[in-house]
Amino acid sequence: MFKVDYSQATEFENVKPGEYEVTVVNYELKKAESGNNRVVVDYEIRSDVEQPCQGQKILYDNFTVAEKSMWRFQQASKAAQFPDGIQFGSFKEWADTFRGKHLRLVVGEREYQGKKYPEVKSFRVSEVHAPADIKISDSDVPF
Repeated sequence: MFKVDYSQATEFENVKPGEYEVTVVNYELKKAESGNNRVVVDYEIRSDVEQPCQGQKILYDNFTVAEKSMWRFQQASKAAQFPDGIQFGSFKEWADTFRGKHLRLVVGEREYQGKKYPEVKSFRVSEVHAPADIKISDSDVPF
């Protein structure tokens, strides 16, 4: 049923500072320690683009709902190519629209409890087109 094969046990490369083409894969709505609402976003480094760390995740990118941090929502929205002037009824609606978008992240590094983690520094428009939708018909399936 399952055979252990050490040759298949490759280690993940640490996500180093740089630029990565990513897809927004998940979000969670939380409260910040300050009491402000927060949207916590996770990204996946695209495997369909030749780049380091393909398939790895960049987790816990915090978008805190506060006047001084709204620039992050604006910059991420521009990178995701939301239409200028679009209005959202809630931050959940914004996050639902953001999920699945392709963009380019500028990633730095932060240290927490002696370990280093990737940290999103800024957002850019993707330089790569989204993968094409694959259409499969019954005639394409051999059975």
